[in-house]
Amino acid sequence: MSTVPVPVIDNPEGLEHDDDGNEVDDKDSAIGSDVSVYTETLRSSLLESIRENGRSYHRYHDGSYALPDDDREQERLDMQHEMFLRTFNHKLILAPLGNQPIHHVLDLGTGTGLWAIQFADENPEANVIGTDLSPMQPSMVPVNYGPRLFRQAFDALRPGGWIEFQDASMPIRADDGTMDGTAWADWVDKFMDAMQKLGRDSAAPEKYAQWARDAGFINVTRVDFKWPQNGWPKNPALKELGRWHLINTLDGLHGFTVRPFTAVLGMSVEEVELLLMNVRKDIANRRIHSYWPIIVVYGQKPAVGSPQ
Repeated sequence: MSTVPVPVIDNPEGLEHDDDGNEVDDKDSAIGSDVSVYTETLRSSLLESIRENGRSYHRYHDGSYALPDDDREQERLDMQHEMFLRTFNHKLILAPLGNQPIHHVLDLGTGTGLWAIQFADENPEANVIGTDLSPMQPSMVPVNYGPRLFRQAFDALRPGGWIEFQDASMPIRADDGTMDGTAWADWVDKFMDAMQKLGRDSAAPEKYAQWARDAGFINVTRVDFKWPQNGWPKNPALKELGRWHLINTLDGLHGFTVRPFTAVLGMSVEEVELLLMNVRKDIANRRIHSYWPIIVVYGQKPAVGSPQ
């Protein structure tokens, strides 16, 4: 596994801890393209929502994806797209394409489509397609789905073409133990349990590099980043990113939780709401130095006649 330096933000691996024990300040605690360029895979008839616990969920393959697809979630995903751009120094991809022509691009798990639309705007010569069941996180793939996806991508690519995955991995963690015993840690354990019961692999991004190699890709590279859960880092760029991520998580927390915790874990709505009340306090607490691992993996299909 190789690693490349990416000039995104200072010290992306070593987040600095607030060691003064101060209370959270107010700032931290307050919480037109043509169809040939960008197409939606599913028509509105397939995306008629199911209402449940005050949220709406896509009807297509109901139950295969546990998060909502309503306006509230779509707004959060738009914000998350901006967070990825800030993390990657406003690059849409990290793979070193150089000057090779871009003919066809497929954005799997496109969500609201911002990435695909922006890529199409920046690369007018490319045919860009975004596809999704619903706004979703690719890390929640079935356990046996990931290796097959890489093999299918390998077969579909032209020789010399690239594949890139950008994803958040689970579990959310804190390296210094400040998350231990908190409601936030309890939430993470419950979420991982629910995903396991659903047959979803929330830690799939940790396996992307190996899956890419197994499928035949070369020049496979993994780059790791961290999204602080709130503004706890001293580093100004990471602090600002953490403040964005705090809002992103608070906006999405109910949607992440209510369906898997009630339908899968058997909790009542009242039990979920009580847990979330305490979790919201924890994720805004700068004494808890938690972060989300962000993993980028890219690889290249060998050119014709090149050694693998």
